[in-house]
Amino acid sequence: MGATRPIAPSRSLIWLIGLSIALNYIDRGAVSVAAPLIQSELKLSATGYGVIVSAFYWTYVPCLALAGWLADRGSVHRLMAAGLAVWALATAAFGLAGSVTVLIILRLMMGLGEGVAFPCGSKIIARTPEAGRGRANISLGLGIALGPFIGTLAGGFILARYGWRPMFIVFGLATLLWLVPWAGRRSEVDQPGAAQPLPTMSWLRLVHLPQLWAMTVLHICASHGIYFLIAWLPLWLVRVRGFDITDMALITGLFYLVQAVSGWVAAVVSDRMITQGRDASTIRKTLLLLCMAIATTAVLALPGTASTPLLIIWLVVASIGFGPLPNLLFTAGQTLAGPESAGRWVGLQAGVGNLSGVIGPVMVGMIVDAAGYAPAFWATAAIMVTGAIAFAAGVPRLKPIAA
Repeated sequence: MGATRPIAPSRSLIWLIGLSIALNYIDRGAVSVAAPLIQSELKLSATGYGVIVSAFYWTYVPCLALAGWLADRGSVHRLMAAGLAVWALATAAFGLAGSVTVLIILRLMMGLGEGVAFPCGSKIIARTPEAGRGRANISLGLGIALGPFIGTLAGGFILARYGWRPMFIVFGLATLLWLVPWAGRRSEVDQPGAAQPLPTMSWLRLVHLPQLWAMTVLHICASHGIYFLIAWLPLWLVRVRGFDITDMALITGLFYLVQAVSGWVAAVVSDRMITQGRDASTIRKTLLLLCMAIATTAVLALPGTASTPLLIIWLVVASIGFGPLPNLLFTAGQTLAGPESAGRWVGLQAGVGNLSGVIGPVMVGMIVDAAGYAPAFWATAAIMVTGAIAFAAGVPRLKPIAA
């Protein structure tokens, strides 16, 4: 009997994965929402705050690659449940921490738990046919955008009334509730229905593929731009632009809301064009480079804005550019890897790609302490241009690579 492809995941399972990504970003981004209060209470410099943000990625990065390998070999259902429980409990405990050392340890635990989400989600979504993969991956993109949106608005409300510690406790305990619907999904998650699995790409072959490393450089540079705004936009709005906590939450929330809408529209339109017979590689590669250009332009323009209306306009432009990027990054990796190798490809791509989370916050903190926020925006734009060039040159076509 010949090899057969696994059964595509149901829509409800795809959206449950998207919900886990939203919770992932609510919990990891809570420290950014609370940054003005945490920084004041603990008397942190920008560099010290950057270290706390960075600590998450010290475990998150290696866990992505490990989780990708485990997702290709074992139970995705158990792996995802264990990771979510770890990060949810660490988030809740963050609200009880009494020192910077404990905060760093809990961020390490959060990174360890959250590292399973994208490899597990990509392993499942990669079973979706090419013409529907963009819309399937929008669950990841919406999670990345709506997580911070919900976290910023809900967090801003809790911060303004109760302080930063209750916010982490509420977020962590709420995340644990996700395990209830996930518990009944094991048969669909771990038994895709393939009579004979397709061959899995070996690690040796994987690491020798130039397309993987071009995608990884792009992932590093695009992620730096996204993480830069997630981590530093609230502080910049409060410290430099003079907004209070409530206004900061509303403006930041607008950024995430438009980001979610942009990602959704781009996925639906691109999938429709592919269904109508347009070349999938050309559509997705062109869209990815266009979004990088739009986002980079906005990042360059933001520090020089003189008025609040202009600031909001450029934030909307930035969110339009950033919105489709997470979806496109994972769709491209899944397409190149194929369903059987998607876990390890995305785990390695995202693992190395998230080195931007290890280096970026500390680098930005040092730039802010030494020269202010504007040079940090300029450096971020330069990094994003580098990623776009690497992708354009290193990935001629987005098509499956034989194992």
